[in-house]
Amino acid sequence: MIDPSNWVHSLAGGIHFACSVIGMLSGMFVLLNTKGTAFHRKIGYVFVTALVGVNLSALFIYDFNDGAISVFHFLIPVSLFFLGFGILPMMGKRKPGALNRHIIGMNGAVLGLWAAGATEYFVREIAFGLNKGELIMYSFMISFPFAIAIAVSIIYHQRRYFPGRLKQPSSSHELLHKE
Repeated sequence: MIDPSNWVHSLAGGIHFACSVIGMLSGMFVLLNTKGTAFHRKIGYVFVTALVGVNLSALFIYDFNDGAISVFHFLIPVSLFFLGFGILPMMGKRKPGALNRHIIGMNGAVLGLWAAGATEYFVREIAFGLNKGELIMYSFMISFPFAIAIAVSIIYHQRRYFPGRLKQPSSSHELLHKE
């Protein structure tokens, strides 16, 4: 069970929590449903707005590390990089490779948010009494499977939407004599 007093200590914390939940739900919905529809775009913009809210509000939250910057703050640029890498190619006139960049960026942004959420849950609800070294180790152990999930999801979507382009060469001859 989630104890709300562990999560929200300020207005910034409330905004962060709300945006996180909206982002996690809308992001997962977009990843698991039909792509390219008007509804996909609308829910995608909900996700983008929520993730920007998560990152901006995180700049005002310092309760993890005795008022100092924590590892979560260092992940803000990573989150915004994936978001920009995924959304910018879809705006305006589409250039070659735009859909592939969109797949990579949005998978990283959505599953990265889930990784952060899982780690936050661990730190706020389960990890009482652990020292900093143990917290870092367990946080890595929680986040690592999400990194694998990001890679698997990207490969899955690339193979689904670019089946011919990602074909592996069947022989060394085919590899050496590509046209």
